[in-house]
Amino acid sequence: MQSEKNNYQETNSDFLKKTITVIKKVFSIRETMLFLIILLLVFTLANLSPHFLDVTNFRAISRGFAIEGIVIIGMTFLLVSGNFDLSIGAVMAFTGVMTGYFLQMGLPIPIAIFGGVLSGCLTGFINGFVVTRFRVNALITTLAMMSIARGVSLVITQGRPIAAFPLDFIFIGQGEVFGIPIPFVIFVGFVIISDLLLRRGRYFRQLYFIGSNEDAARLSGIKVDRIKLIIFILMGALAACGGVLSTARLMSAIPTAFVGLELKIIAAAVIGGASLKGGEGTVTGSVFGLLFMALISNAITILRVSPYWEGIVVGTVLLAAVIIDMISRQKK
Repeated sequence: MQSEKNNYQETNSDFLKKTITVIKKVFSIRETMLFLIILLLVFTLANLSPHFLDVTNFRAISRGFAIEGIVIIGMTFLLVSGNFDLSIGAVMAFTGVMTGYFLQMGLPIPIAIFGGVLSGCLTGFINGFVVTRFRVNALITTLAMMSIARGVSLVITQGRPIAAFPLDFIFIGQGEVFGIPIPFVIFVGFVIISDLLLRRGRYFRQLYFIGSNEDAARLSGIKVDRIKLIIFILMGALAACGGVLSTARLMSAIPTAFVGLELKIIAAAVIGGASLKGGEGTVTGSVFGLLFMALISNAITILRVSPYWEGIVVGTVLLAAVIIDMISRQKK
């Protein structure tokens, strides 16, 4: 009898230990912690402002969040590979201007959109080619592209927005499908596909090896330069998609738009678990990080805080995220 009692206690003890271990593992995942923080933030904002839970507010958040969410996918791929792109804001404005310019030339909407996306791919190709062929640091390369893309946008428009687009084009940015904004539907599709590719796709899994140790990846037979070039082109294409959708949503192509967006995107990705040193990160985590940033921005608006505080918040969050990333790496 005593033996059965001891066995019962040992079984319960083992079960408790295993349960605690599982719980620790779950809470050690960055996405889980971020999800809980977002839930807490949503609960807090709902109590602070009666307007937060309005359908209109959620639609406004989803439209802007979806456009930035498409862009953060490309940034996540780059960060995992040990690179980043500081030109995405300028490229979004540039591709929006190119799309608007093509539309005003009288080109059909699909061709105008294709031209805008192709413009983004071209900027990504130039970034990737310079980084891989001439071994120029991604910081310098994309900083130069930022200036070039912004300058070309200003030259084409002479500093004035391009407007008066067809209604069918505007519908892409402002329309809804079963009450859900079209940009958000597109965003969800991109997230599902890209997350599966990064987690399960054999080709894209190589980004983790490149980001962790590029020399070792090269010696193991991975075509590092080709993959990095493709990722930069993908980043340009996704930035172009964001620029086109934003142009359709705002009904104008603004050459000075998206200034400083790259810092917000990088901060969100780092909050979501990506590392500036490469080898870490997931699309889901980056999206959660961006959602956290979007809720902070929305809180500033609905609580009637001066919008000038948003830049301070973004900079502080970016600095904190990098410090946390460095501390966690040192512990590992």
